[in-house]
Amino acid sequence: MINILISLLLGFLIGYKKILSEKMILLNTKLQTVFLLLLIFVMGMSIGMDKTIFTQLPTLGGTAFIFAVAVCIGSVVVVYVISRIFFREDKK
Repeated sequence: MINILISLLLGFLIGYKKILSEKMILLNTKLQTVFLLLLIFVMGMSIGMDKTIFTQLPTLGGTAFIFAVAVCIGSVVVVYVISRIFFREDKK
């Protein structure tokens, strides 16, 4: 866990200090996409190898759908409230 926190802090400091050149930022963007796709692929493999997932798929699917809808509604509500608080215009 400490390795993750150190990596996150180091990345934050490099980004904050703007140490990377424009070319490195473009490379970073491409690497983020590649590694994100690799992570999703490996997670899919892990799920596919777990035989109990297939027996629980109907229950998991319904729960996942409800969770996804709740997260979407919650996100919209939070963005609406924050935008009303911070971006309101004074009408004269």
